[in-house]
Amino acid sequence: MKLFVLGVGPGDPELLTLKAKKILEKVSLIFSPTGGKDHLALSIVEKLIDVRDKRVINLYFPMKKTKEESLEAHWKQLSEKVVEELKIFKEGAFITLGDPSFYSTFFYLYPYLKSLVEVKLIPGVSSVSAVACAIPLSLSIADEKIAILPANYLTKEEAKNYLTYFETLVLMKPHKSWSEILNLLSELPKVKTFYVKKATFPEEEIYQNLCEVEETSLDYFSIVIVKREKEEDGT
Repeated sequence: MKLFVLGVGPGDPELLTLKAKKILEKVSLIFSPTGGKDHLALSIVEKLIDVRDKRVINLYFPMKKTKEESLEAHWKQLSEKVVEELKIFKEGAFITLGDPSFYSTFFYLYPYLKSLVEVKLIPGVSSVSAVACAIPLSLSIADEKIAILPANYLTKEEAKNYLTYFETLVLMKPHKSWSEILNLLSELPKVKTFYVKKATFPEEEIYQNLCEVEETSLDYFSIVIVKREKEEDGT
């Protein structure tokens, strides 16, 4: 049994790779992660590939912290469903937003699948790359270093320390801790900040001043980038 785990990119269906498209056209079984009503990864795929003659299995992933023990039984149950379907179809595709190695829901299931199923990850365009290109902005060049952090776990002291060692901070999912982020960044001198909502989607919004971001623009699919400004020679 073989399971392809495909990154479908950040939102624009034209950013689906040729390799992922080829696999999706070939397989008859697709696993689509959902947080409830949202089937975003599948909606991207459907813009390029006719899935009406394929078996599509929706897998529900609760929007909770991954370390909660109560979720372990749920991940195991989803994994058993994947194996059950693969026994019939022999191969299938699990679709995930962005890149499958980067904050992907699939890795909640991987520990239960790796000894039972041959897993093949197919890279996709990540949300971080999409946001940087939308601004546009170089995340790093030459010897510059990047830190990618979940925004709701970041403290003020940590941010100061990170900016001592990293030229660029990427803050994932900042919408839930927006006021804390604004307070934090207001005390950090010599930084440039950017906010991008839904990069590559038709609803994409780009801000180069976080103070201009309205509450209605705060979104789950958003990223803040903080760049430490270079000191002038002689200072």
